[in-house]
Amino acid sequence: MGRDDRDDKNKIKRRKVSSSDKKNTPQASSSSNNARSSAKKKKTSSKSNGRFKGAKTVGVVFLAVLVVGVAVASGIVFASLRNTEPVTKALLEKKTYQTTELYYADGQLLSKAETSDKKDPVSDLSEIDKDVQNALVATEDERFYEHNGVDLRGLARSVVKTLTGTKQGGSTIPMQVSKMLITSQEQSITRKIKDIYYAYEMSKTVSKEDILLAYLNNFYAGRGLYGVKAAAQGYFSKDISKNDTENDLTPGEAALLIGSTNNPAIYSPYTTDKLNGAESKENLENKLLFYVNTQDDTLDEPTDVEMQMIDKLSSWGLIPDADTYKQLKNKTMVVRKAVPNEKAKNKQKIILGKMLKLNYITQAQYDEEVAKPIEIKLSRSKTNIVSSVEDYVYSEVIDSLMEQGYTKEEANNMYYNGGLRIYTTIDSGMQDNLEEQYDNDNNFPVTSARGEDGIIQPQSAMVILDHKTSQIKSLIGGRHVKGKRTLNRATTPKQPGSTIKPLSVYAPAIDTLEYTQSTAYSDARGGYKFKDNQKWNPKTTTPARDTWSLRKALAMSSNTIAVKTAESLGDSYSEATDVMIDYLKNFGISTLLDSKTKEVRTTDRQFSSLVLGGMSHGISPLEMAAAYATLANGGQYIEPTVFTTITTYDGQLLVKSNPEENRVVSEDVAYVLTDMLQAVVTEGTGKSASLGDMPVAGKTGTTNDGLDVWFAGYTPYYVGVTYIGDDAGRTDAQGNKISRQSVPGTSSTAAGLWSKVMGPIHENLMKDAKFSKPAGVYFTKINPVDGGTSSYGVSAAFVEGTYPSRATSQPSPVQKPTVEEEEEENPSTNDTGDGGNPPEEDGDQGGETPPEKPTPTPPSGGDNNTNTPEPPVDNTQGGNSQNNE
Repeated sequence: MGRDDRDDKNKIKRRKVSSSDKKNTPQASSSSNNARSSAKKKKTSSKSNGRFKGAKTVGVVFLAVLVVGVAVASGIVFASLRNTEPVTKALLEKKTYQTTELYYADGQLLSKAETSDKKDPVSDLSEIDKDVQNALVATEDERFYEHNGVDLRGLARSVVKTLTGTKQGGSTIPMQVSKMLITSQEQSITRKIKDIYYAYEMSKTVSKEDILLAYLNNFYAGRGLYGVKAAAQGYFSKDISKNDTENDLTPGEAALLIGSTNNPAIYSPYTTDKLNGAESKENLENKLLFYVNTQDDTLDEPTDVEMQMIDKLSSWGLIPDADTYKQLKNKTMVVRKAVPNEKAKNKQKIILGKMLKLNYITQAQYDEEVAKPIEIKLSRSKTNIVSSVEDYVYSEVIDSLMEQGYTKEEANNMYYNGGLRIYTTIDSGMQDNLEEQYDNDNNFPVTSARGEDGIIQPQSAMVILDHKTSQIKSLIGGRHVKGKRTLNRATTPKQPGSTIKPLSVYAPAIDTLEYTQSTAYSDARGGYKFKDNQKWNPKTTTPARDTWSLRKALAMSSNTIAVKTAESLGDSYSEATDVMIDYLKNFGISTLLDSKTKEVRTTDRQFSSLVLGGMSHGISPLEMAAAYATLANGGQYIEPTVFTTITTYDGQLLVKSNPEENRVVSEDVAYVLTDMLQAVVTEGTGKSASLGDMPVAGKTGTTNDGLDVWFAGYTPYYVGVTYIGDDAGRTDAQGNKISRQSVPGTSSTAAGLWSKVMGPIHENLMKDAKFSKPAGVYFTKINPVDGGTSSYGVSAAFVEGTYPSRATSQPSPVQKPTVEEEEEENPSTNDTGDGGNPPEEDGDQGGETPPEKPTPTPPSGGDNNTNTPEPPVDNTQGGNSQNNE
């Protein structure tokens, strides 16, 4: 733009000369020459002035840009360095020895993060082989002993390489120590500026030896090993703190350790492989790794060859203990072998070349180390017992840090070596009580020889939440947990049986406001309206000779009425399953196999899964607890949490819990379901869960043959879910498959355990507490069997605008019980259709093969009489589902 303006303004404008002006006289010629000379000078002068003005403009613009750039850069630098701290040797040592701590909700220390084979700092650089120090300097910062914290030449080269598209680091050892211990792994200009600042400051106040020591104590060498001591022990079984030549690292081993820091996932000295059966004892000695085998890992199931090798490994003395042997035979652990990593060998060669160039090793040493194969000698790992709570907190913290942008490796480093402060939601008293009850074998069915495979059976898990917040107050993932990050049954999906019914069937039915707890269906087998259900024709688990209300059907866990109720949710089989799946997802169930395929075991889009709980994967006790907490919390789902905040050791906030929430049903509908679930405990299959005067709402669950039993229940204070069952797919020490056995007492056993755990928790809480009744709910008396209005029935909850549609058809009792009899007998003695004591639910899991031809079925009972006027509103609190005679 400046150039165009200059040309315009300095253009010489000449007057046209006519022929009459052209004179040939000397004066005219001289005058003409003088004019030309003058014009030429003016033109030259004008061009010079134009160029000067253009250069001046460019200079002004450049100066302005420079000033603005400096100002912006200064602002960034100033902002980056606002919260810096003095760097001293003491600070580096403090951060090196910092341990992550977990706290209970009341501030008491829960535990310190397990650190076995993770980081084992040394106190003096003289303990570390000189070859390791030289390998580090040669690889990461060859002018380390010359610069004052920042290598300007290296930094400039890094910038140029980056601008030309070639990635090259320019960080010195002090800058990397800053990144490890003071700043973070964040990829940002702010963090880089801080690292440069701390590197300069570090070089002023900390010796070169102590900076090297800080690096070597904290670098990540892969395979969960931090620091040179843990890495030397973990890869080569060498204890560098012992001053003997046997534990000295060779230059090649030193190069392997330092090479792994560049990218541990790629350059760690070994990779893992399966056993092929041809290995000798010498091939495998100090090269075996044992991993816990769960549904959540990426490990392949052990092959037949690997299973056959277990006894051979045991005879060679290569399996560390009897527990590991039993778990290998049980397939709850797998064994792998360490094999040399060729990529690590190539990296080692490059580092040895740099060491040779800098005269740290001789040519002979270089040739010798390059020619050697990688020799892995794994150490015997120590087994630390980790509780289910610690195990779950660890997994949640790692996931949360990764959501903040950290890699899994960085998150693990922060957890084990970052000195984090994790404030959990766990109540210390409730957790102690839960663990005490689980340590008492008298609370469980008698344990038989099934425990010979190393894991006591039947197993169990329990989760307790504060349903107002969905904060986890206590959790246990198994009986007699032995650590090694074993299977956490509290977070592992199990077949839910009938505990699914309130979530998938009765919640959506009541939510339509077309069905109430007085709506009645025939309990007889058959009478289904969808062809698929007619062909399936699920078994009944109840007397199957009456018309029952939804209240009675839920209390007694009728399978047939649950299926018929579910059919009312849509005009077609597909539409009804869509409704149930949507509700389950809103209740927080994440393990649904929502596939449109018609293969029975590859989809949960079927009534056997959604109504009776025969799911492809199942539901974990934790997710079940959060789902029932939704009903206790007035229909509002809150994602369960196990920690409130994660901070650094000095109080800087890293993560704050922010659980997701969504409304599933209204408060009115949630309260009606709570009233129905109280009837399960007072009138149905859940009587063993009673806490005396404390209101309890809940649901039992039992799968086919009583293999899995549940009780999911809540009080006005807490929700708890208890699961008991054999672990699936087990084998004994001889490799023979052990059949799963029924849990004695079925769901009553789970309900009884629930009561034993929840009883002490509620001991000092208000005994007259009640579930809070919304304004849009009223009570009226119905017969609990057929749901019709009755003067002698139970007080049942209804949403305003809905009401029982008929009077009861049941005869009144022959004799009204006395007050004394009412105190001695359960209030449900007026349930005239159950033939005495309620049967334990059998819980059809839905896994049976459908018959080839549909079984003829009688028409279902129904709720057809709609001429009964709406009953008067009962404004009493009610909600305990008891007879009110």
